[in-house]
Amino acid sequence: MRVLLVGSGGREHALAWKLSRSEVVDDLLFWPGGVSMSHCGEKLPLASDSSWSELVKESISRKVDYIVVGPEQPLAEGLADLCKEAGLPVFGPESAAAELESSKVFAKEVMAAANIPTAAWVKVEDRESCRREALKMLNEKGGVVLKASGLAGGKGVFVCFRSEDVENGLKRLYETSMKGAAASVVVEEVLQGRECSFFTFLGKGKPGTLGFAVDFKRLGDGDQGPNTGGMGCYSPVPWLPQGAADLVNTRIVFPLIAELKRRNIEYIGCLYVGIMWSEEGPKVVEFNVRLGDPEAQVLALQDRRDWGKLIADRLGLTQSNGEDFSEVQQLDQGRSVAIVMASAGYPYGEGETVAPKLSPEIFKNDDPRLCIFGASVKEHSAESWQAGTGRVLSVVCHREDLEGARMAAYEQVESIAQKWDGVRYRKDIGLKATQEDLEN
Repeated sequence: MRVLLVGSGGREHALAWKLSRSEVVDDLLFWPGGVSMSHCGEKLPLASDSSWSELVKESISRKVDYIVVGPEQPLAEGLADLCKEAGLPVFGPESAAAELESSKVFAKEVMAAANIPTAAWVKVEDRESCRREALKMLNEKGGVVLKASGLAGGKGVFVCFRSEDVENGLKRLYETSMKGAAASVVVEEVLQGRECSFFTFLGKGKPGTLGFAVDFKRLGDGDQGPNTGGMGCYSPVPWLPQGAADLVNTRIVFPLIAELKRRNIEYIGCLYVGIMWSEEGPKVVEFNVRLGDPEAQVLALQDRRDWGKLIADRLGLTQSNGEDFSEVQQLDQGRSVAIVMASAGYPYGEGETVAPKLSPEIFKNDDPRLCIFGASVKEHSAESWQAGTGRVLSVVCHREDLEGARMAAYEQVESIAQKWDGVRYRKDIGLKATQEDLEN
């Protein structure tokens, strides 16, 4: 098959690497793509400012068998709708379903209708109402979460335990480029428990369950500093109870699909369920309508199945021949850890410094137990690439145990960091889970 991958970040590099290894993918195209993805396939020769309609037209001209959409923005803007109208199979939900991520208010309303467990919440539409409701919940509950309803690149969530935290969140929501996403804001209670994420490929047949990962969203060690798009993660999640995936499917995924169907909304694509797990079981923190970043990177190594085939099955283009993709059998396949390396000014672009040159060789990823996925990398010359700003790359390692995966990943990170002034990365990714592993 000829497959087109849409996107250019670290998540898309991991998807490109995974699809390039598929038995059913003969030809991988990507657009707009990133230079680090060049080892996996060929960039579609289409201007980067082309419209979604032009992309669909070019895909049909190139005889693309199916499209995989990596990031959330094209889905919110209706790329999947255009593909469906043109009869082009696409792995990514239509805009009506993509509102689960692009509108947190819509997601909350769907969860209420489907009786899916989540945090108590209220919708506000201006700064003063947000302050009033936030301080009220803070006084009553001891904590409050402010969430921009629209897309904010993973930076629109503010967990507050003091009135000063609320004011800082209000400033970020209403006085920065985030204010468009904050036209509506969800003010909700702070859920108690341990956070993790669940991923599943939905479409034809049974769900293709990928499993769980733990993402570290705060910038600094010990979960200090502002929220980011994610500074690292590990998979699987050893502290979850037996049967956790079945419980999430029963309480969350199946009721969600049923409620969307009741609204005449079909869901084909990856569903990301952000979860807070307590003694009561899972409660939804948020939905995303695509793979996470950096969770995609860690799952690409952890899950040894053929994602090209798994996606084609969900699109009804192939048959699984009896293979049950709904079962997760990862616990006996070792552990994987991803560590994100970011520029000095991340996440708000303050105090940026000159980033280092990077060797193109480090992105070839010939070893399926050690991969480096590029997110913000530019071509400087044939022999040297330039690190960009924001989250630049992620180092992912797979080993038999979590401690071994952490040690191998950090060895690579520290080697790269030696020539990178101001680089930001956390030093505690997977540390708590590793200590629990050793204690058990």
